[in-house]
Amino acid sequence: MQYYGKNYKSLAKAKYKEDLAEILENEEWICVDIRMPEDYRRGHLKGARNITTQEELQGILEQNKKILINCYLGHSASLLGSDLVEAGYTNIYFLDEAIVDCL
Repeated sequence: MQYYGKNYKSLAKAKYKEDLAEILENEEWICVDIRMPEDYRRGHLKGARNITTQEELQGILEQNKKILINCYLGHSASLLGSDLVEAGYTNIYFLDEAIVDCL
């Protein structure tokens, strides 16, 4: 299996700040923010959904869209991305950047 990412390695494909404009304006994508709800409320990517439970994540996965996962720095997103790719999902990407640099 191939690993992606400059800052953190993952089986999910890495995306970066310069990719966000195209992703966030495209209905083929869903952005999943896995940070704590209070941090999400302080600032998040446009249109991002704060997902904190496995049930919520499963509902997103069933929509059959490209999924961009973000966290604080990229590490947790890279780990979750790898787990989802290993589970057979092929439409998983992670933000390999600190979220504060992307807001």
